[in-house]
Amino acid sequence: MPFVAAGAVTGIGSLPFTSATSAVRSVAEWSLEVPFWPQLPQLSERESIVGQGLGVVENLIEPRNEGYGYQVKEGQLDSVLEILHRSSGELTPANAAGFGAFEQALSSGLFSSAVAVKGQIEGPITLSAYLFHKGRPFLSDPPLFAAVAFHISQIIGWQIDRLKSAGLPVLLFVDEPALCLDAPVANAVSEEQRLNALAATLKDARIRGAYAGLHCCAARPFERMCRVQPDIISFDAHEGLDLFFADWRALDFIQQGGTVAYGIVPTRPGVNAIDSASIFLRWLKAASRAGDPQKFAQRAMITATCGLGLLDASAVAESFGVAHSVSKLIRSLAGPPELD
Repeated sequence: MPFVAAGAVTGIGSLPFTSATSAVRSVAEWSLEVPFWPQLPQLSERESIVGQGLGVVENLIEPRNEGYGYQVKEGQLDSVLEILHRSSGELTPANAAGFGAFEQALSSGLFSSAVAVKGQIEGPITLSAYLFHKGRPFLSDPPLFAAVAFHISQIIGWQIDRLKSAGLPVLLFVDEPALCLDAPVANAVSEEQRLNALAATLKDARIRGAYAGLHCCAARPFERMCRVQPDIISFDAHEGLDLFFADWRALDFIQQGGTVAYGIVPTRPGVNAIDSASIFLRWLKAASRAGDPQKFAQRAMITATCGLGLLDASAVAESFGVAHSVSKLIRSLAGPPELD
């Protein structure tokens, strides 16, 4: 089914609630057009983007004593790899309470005005950078990285199969903040191997009938993002807007039919103090320097820079309120929707 962006507002994923019911109600209030299942990091560490990706092996890993991430418990590597290789990709109420609540809301007709539904999960590059064995990340070992990449593809497939029941286009976003990391050691997974695996993950999403989105809030991500050929690019447009419109690869991505989710609403408290018109005018000036702003508007979505999950609950209305104000201006510029 076709999906027309033209100013559509959606969330990156996480929301600042400890109740799945409250989170879904908030999605219904603020993201009716492109609703998303909410991740709830304030409810549990298991609900973090890393926790959800690693939930299947949570009993075999532990937080690292030094630095970030998790490490495989002594003697458990073979068991971790076995579980990853036979992963079904299922998210459970223990680590994704918002998914089940969102499914129920979809089936009850709460999102009857939706034009698409959105899912998301941490990508294989980032997840492999957070999981360690004997002091080295899985990202430094090709077989270990491959196991994580397979597991993530399974999670993506599981989500798509469940979300397709709504009978709407499915937007499945892979979150890769570690996309722009360089390989630090010899024999590590090369840049080409990383990007090939990510591209295959996105292709799998398309094969299953979804639009493949890629979210990255790292600095200057556009060259690598475009190389893996997503359908939708999602980035921190508050910081990187001018860089995006100055990058020929990004412009070619749009020219070839790609959609862009501009994370142009800063993820911080008190964002309602920002003038929505000034955000739009900044976008309009940057777009006008690069080409026809109407064409860009027709393929534009509006989001926050990243998830809202670690802010106060009041941030939801603030952030989405600004996003919807910007959306109205984008829609006015885009004109009537044109289906491909």
